[in-house]
Amino acid sequence: MVTTPPPRTGSTSARRAAIASLVGTTIEWFDFFIYGLAAALVLSDLFFPAIDKHTGQLASFATLGVAFVARPVGAAIFGHLGDRFGRKTTLIATLTIMGAATGLIGVLPTYDAIGLWAPLLLIALRLMQGLAVGGEWGGAVLMSVEHAPPSRVRLYGSAPQMGSPLGLVLATSVMSAVATLPNNQLLTWGWRVPFLAGFILVIVGLAIRLGVQESEDFQEIKSAGQTAKLPVRDVLANAKISLGLSISLQASVNVVFYVISVYFLTYATNSLGLQRNTALLIVMSAALVDLAALPLLAALSDRIGAHQVFAAGALFTAVAAFPFFWSLTGESVAITCIVVTLMMIGAHATTYSVVSSLIADQFDTKVRYSGTALSNALGGLIFSAPTPFIAEALIGDSGTEWWPLALMTLIAAAISLVAIAFTPRRTTTIGGNQPTNSPPHPVPSHTA
Repeated sequence: MVTTPPPRTGSTSARRAAIASLVGTTIEWFDFFIYGLAAALVLSDLFFPAIDKHTGQLASFATLGVAFVARPVGAAIFGHLGDRFGRKTTLIATLTIMGAATGLIGVLPTYDAIGLWAPLLLIALRLMQGLAVGGEWGGAVLMSVEHAPPSRVRLYGSAPQMGSPLGLVLATSVMSAVATLPNNQLLTWGWRVPFLAGFILVIVGLAIRLGVQESEDFQEIKSAGQTAKLPVRDVLANAKISLGLSISLQASVNVVFYVISVYFLTYATNSLGLQRNTALLIVMSAALVDLAALPLLAALSDRIGAHQVFAAGALFTAVAAFPFFWSLTGESVAITCIVVTLMMIGAHATTYSVVSSLIADQFDTKVRYSGTALSNALGGLIFSAPTPFIAEALIGDSGTEWWPLALMTLIAAAISLVAIAFTPRRTTTIGGNQPTNSPPHPVPSHTA
């Protein structure tokens, strides 16, 4: 029997929490994507000039992956803090760390100025970004869904998801403007502007986040003295299947997004012969449509079911993988833009709109921050971090052998399809509801 959830604090509180999650994740992803765009366009020349272009690009993408290595560590640290001491305090910390790291990248001397110290410091700051993002996403998702009315959990869960394409739109807008500078100005001071802008945005995000109440779900377990003492241990010991399924759900989502948002810039300029600014505008246009589609698809999933929407998106990815890359010829900018946009809607928006709340559903309140954050961070490490690097390594200077990218996308879609097939269907564990069927592995956490 499903128990009736206790009344929430009200729609105003829920909307405020959703807006704070959206703004916070937008800023975090803006800072994160600025680095990805810079890695694709200029960082190899600035920090790895002593090696050939192809190897320098590989090194640049490798530093992109460094943050993904740090994300599970950040997820464990901030997941523990979020489950022990609260979502709000932890999210303020993650946003502050991200802003500091991004601002410092903006003032970092290049290889020509300090030699080997430049790439080493760049990697250190990228690690800081990874730690922050590792703790940000899970907490932002929980602040939205734990404040949400039970019948609209998917819609509210899409708010932090919208921060990703919105952050990408802002990042590509700023980078597009900077990319119009003459090359010597771009490489001397222009590339720094987006990183410094990201630092300033953090102040706005902190002001909004400070005005949000702690989630009722966490307040209830804290008042009852039921907070987990070691939530990460509880997840790893007692919720391994839930963790594995949550990681696997992200395969299709992450591979598609990082192929389009990061590697496409290199592929479009080097292989398709498009201008750098044109490639940026294509990505920005696709991200705008993706942004608009996310809440619509999330609202649909509240009506027909998140499993159905997610499975449809993963199936579309599998079917469209080879036709998508085959159609990217560069002969028509309009056709390229349409194809990329359709892939973002059909393959990414469908799955990304609901994956956050699907993952949050898998974990009990006492360990939900840790479980959600670890799932996202490990999913990013496995399926996001290697994507641009593998793509560049497989295609390299030839630019014509696109089939490995298509095969990689197809395999990722298959993994997600298997994962959603085994993910338990339930009403929700969020907002006071109990699942209609038990989780694969209940989490008997060690309470304080």
